[in-house]
Amino acid sequence: METDLGIDLGVKERYATTMTVFMNILFILITGIWFVRFFIEMGMSKEHRICRFFQGSAEYKGESLTKKDIRQVLLFALAIRLLVYFAGIFIYMVHSHVTVFSWNDFLNLWNRSDAQHYLDLAEKGYAACTEVTEWSGREEHLFLVFFPLYPWFIRLVHLFVNSYVVAAFVVSILSFCIGCAFFYGAVKEEYGASIAEKSLILLMLYPFSFFFGGIMTESLFFCLMSAGFFYIHRHKWLGVGLIGILASLCRIQGVILLGVGMVEFFVYYQPLRMLREKQFKSFLKHFFTEAVWLFLIPIGNLIYLGLNYQITGNAFQFTVYQKNHWYHTTTWFTNCVAEIVRYFSGQGSDTMLLIWYPELVLFLVAAVLLLYSLRTQPLKYSAYLLVYTLINYSVTFLISGGRYMLNALPLFFFTAALLDKHKMLYKLLCFALALLYGIYFTAFITGGAIY
Repeated sequence: METDLGIDLGVKERYATTMTVFMNILFILITGIWFVRFFIEMGMSKEHRICRFFQGSAEYKGESLTKKDIRQVLLFALAIRLLVYFAGIFIYMVHSHVTVFSWNDFLNLWNRSDAQHYLDLAEKGYAACTEVTEWSGREEHLFLVFFPLYPWFIRLVHLFVNSYVVAAFVVSILSFCIGCAFFYGAVKEEYGASIAEKSLILLMLYPFSFFFGGIMTESLFFCLMSAGFFYIHRHKWLGVGLIGILASLCRIQGVILLGVGMVEFFVYYQPLRMLREKQFKSFLKHFFTEAVWLFLIPIGNLIYLGLNYQITGNAFQFTVYQKNHWYHTTTWFTNCVAEIVRYFSGQGSDTMLLIWYPELVLFLVAAVLLLYSLRTQPLKYSAYLLVYTLINYSVTFLISGGRYMLNALPLFFFTAALLDKHKMLYKLLCFALALLYGIYFTAFITGGAIY
C-alpha cells in the first residue's frame, strides 16, 4: 500500500517497529550497565572480572571554587545576557526595516509564547486566570499546567518594580547569572577548571540557550538544579532538600534531584561494603541523619498538586488540560521519538527544521553521551541525564524539546570532558553551535516556530 506521496506504508511501519525495538534494547542496555556499575560503586566485591570491567575508568581532579571565580562568572554571564538582548534588537530592526526601537518594543520582543501566561498568573493568581475552551464549553483554569514558583517570584520582585514584565526579566537575569556561578562551581569541583570553562561555553552556545533571557522558567530551573548539583557534590544534604523543594515547585523534573542526591549518598557511603564489614548500623545512622533531608524535595510537587486541588477539586486537573488543550499525553519515549520521525515523511517546512530535526538530533546526542558516560562519568549525572531525557521525551506532540533539553545539564560537561584533550574538535563544535544559535535565535526573534 502506498500513499499519494509514494510512501510505502508497509515499509514505513516495519521501519518504525525496528526503530522501536532498537531503542528499547538500547534503553535496557544503558540501564542494565548503569545498575551494575551502581552496585559495584556501592561496595560490591570486586573479585569478579565483570566488576573490574564495569568499574568507572576515568578519574577527574576537582578544584575548589574561589570568590574570584564567582565574580568572573557572574560578570561573564551578565555580559552574555546583555549581548544577546542587543543582538535581538539588531536582528529585529534589520528584519523589520525600522529605525526606531522603544523600551516597550524590547519588552514585547520577548513577551511571546507562554510568557504572557506567566505574567497573568503573577498579576492575577491562578483562580482568576481562566479561558473558555471549545472542548468543555465553559471557563477552565487552563494555566494550572504552569508550575507556580516562577510567577510567585515575579510577584515578589514586583513589590520593588512597577512592571510585571520588568520583574520577570529581573528574575530570569538574576537566576541565569547565579545559576552560571553554581553550574561552574559544581563542574569545577567535580572535574576541574578546564572542563568547567568548556562546559560553561557549551551551555552559552547551545542553540536554544537564548531562552535563558526570556520570560520562561528555564533560567530559574537552571539556577536551582545547578545549585542542587553544587550542594550534592559538597554533601550539604539539608541545603539540597530545601533547594529541591523550590526546584520541584518550579518544574516537575525538579524531583529528579532526589534521585541524584540518593545516588551520590549511596556511592559515597557504600552500604554493600559496610554490610559486608558489619558496619551497616553506621550506614543507617548516616541515612537517617543526612540522606533523610533529601525526602523534602517532593514537597514542591505536593504543593503544586494541592494548588490544583484547591482551584478545581482535582489534584491532577493539570493532566486534563495538558491532554485536551495542549495535546500532551504521557507515553513511552519510543512512541514520542517515532512520532517525531513520522513528521519527516512530508515535505520540508520551517517547523521540521526548527522543531523536529533538533529534537531528534538532541535525543541521539543524549543517547550517545549516555553510552559514553557509563564507564567514565559520575553515576549521579548519567542518572540525571537518562531520567531527565526520558521525562522530556515521554509526551505526545513534543514541540519544545529543544528548550526543555537546555536543562539536561550533563550534556554540556560530558561533552566538555570528552573533548577536553581534543582542542580542534572542541573549537569546531563551538563554531557549529554558534552558527546554529544564530539561526535559531534569528528565527525566534522574527516570529519563527520556536517554542
